[in-house]
Amino acid sequence: MIKSFFAWKLTISYLLMFSYIASLIWLLNTISLWKKDHIPVTLLWCVFSAFVMLFDFQKANDQKFFKNSVKDHIKGLVFIEFFVNLYVFNFWIEFVLIPILAFAGGMKAITERDKEYEIVDKLLNYVFILVGSIYIIHSTYMVITDFENFATMGNFESFYIPILLSILFIPFVYMAALVAAYESFFIRLQFFVPVKSVRTYAKLKTFLSIKLNLWKLNKWSVYVISNWRFKNKKEVQDAVVGFKQSQNL
Repeated sequence: MIKSFFAWKLTISYLLMFSYIASLIWLLNTISLWKKDHIPVTLLWCVFSAFVMLFDFQKANDQKFFKNSVKDHIKGLVFIEFFVNLYVFNFWIEFVLIPILAFAGGMKAITERDKEYEIVDKLLNYVFILVGSIYIIHSTYMVITDFENFATMGNFESFYIPILLSILFIPFVYMAALVAAYESFFIRLQFFVPVKSVRTYAKLKTFLSIKLNLWKLNKWSVYVISNWRFKNKKEVQDAVVGFKQSQNL
């Protein structure tokens, strides 16, 4: 299971994710919406939101993905994140805890998809419930004992930073789903397009016709698999024309 977590495709996904997040932080810092004081909140957001959003990238196949994602991050979950982020533990506890939680989050994404790890998945659920409860209890205690400092600009920033990061992270999740859909379709082509040159041409025509439209790509994939077994480039061209006509009906 640990080997699966560090599979080369997932490792690339993590690197791209952190690079994208770093770019977001640089941009927000440039326009004075993010500062060094937001590091703890940002790290917690990475663990509890970014990893979850990345491993749930299949939700992007829903055509209402963007609308639903924005709504979800402005509703109740945001208030929970704000409350949890309000009072973090001291630096060394966070320094140790956050990498462990990030690793556990990635492991859970794997265990959820494989029944072989069902027991491990249940154990990880208990771990996250326990850790979440500790954070909430800690925050509740701090609010009660330090109420005078509750309504501050810093706390307001702790409220909007996770929302802002989540919304700005949505395009990355969409692109992850798009890459996965292209990869899945291209793999399927290998089984019913034996001629390599025709297969390469089909991939090129697919990209030129579909571009970055995930939902159109899903429809094209179903259309091709259901109706075509490309033997030459002419059939690929006919399929593209036929698909466009079917979409205009």
